[in-house]
This record gives sequence, structure tokens and C-alpha cells, in this order.
Amino acid sequence: MKQVRLKLRSIDLMSAVKVGFFVSVAGAIAAIFGTLIIWLILTASGLLNSAGALITSILGGESGVNIEQQFGLLPVMTTVSTLSILNIVLSTALTTVLAALFNLIAKLVGGIAITFTNN
Repeated sequence: MKQVRLKLRSIDLMSAVKVGFFVSVAGAIAAIFGTLIIWLILTASGLLNSAGALITSILGGESGVNIEQQFGLLPVMTTVSTLSILNIVLSTALTTVLAALFNLIAKLVGGIAITFTNN
């Protein structure tokens, strides 16, 4: 059994930016499609209408609360898309900062030792 011992001393910042960006884009796509599927299921099952009727009966007919309008497809997808774009920007920036922080710490302590074995 042969062992190879390597040290990770630095992470290329542009590589970290690219990986962080594409991972967060994949998460945004999953969030958008997941929200769409959940919204379609809730609408098709009539749960939004039932919740709206329940809230109207609790608060009274003059309350002005309209669940079907507030949780319509356009407001829900606009909110999810906005949050996804914000998540992409913040996640990419955080990935860059963490990679730079790793590089600074690795200069102080010498990096991370990794041992690979061939089984």
C-alpha cells in the first residue's frame, strides 16, 4: 500500500470565485424550481383557497386579507428570484473571502496535510 502525503497551502481566488458562483447558481435554480413545484401542488390541492377561507372566517369578511392574491404565482416567484440573486452575490463574495482567509492562515501554519493511500 503506497501513501502519498500532500500539503494544501493555498487556494486560487479565481477558482474559488468560479466554484462559489456556479454552486450558488445551482442552488438558486433548485430554489426557484422547488418553489414553483410546491406552489403548483398547493394551488392544485386547494390548500391556498382553504387557508384564505379560514383566515377570512377568523378575521371577518372586512379584514382585507386575500391569501390567494398575496401568495399568487407572480409575487412568490418574484420574491424567490430576488432572494436567489441576492444569495448568488453574497455566496460568491463569501467564498472569495473564505478562500483569502484560508490563504492567510495557511501562510501562518503551513497549510493542511493530506495523506492519500492506494487500496
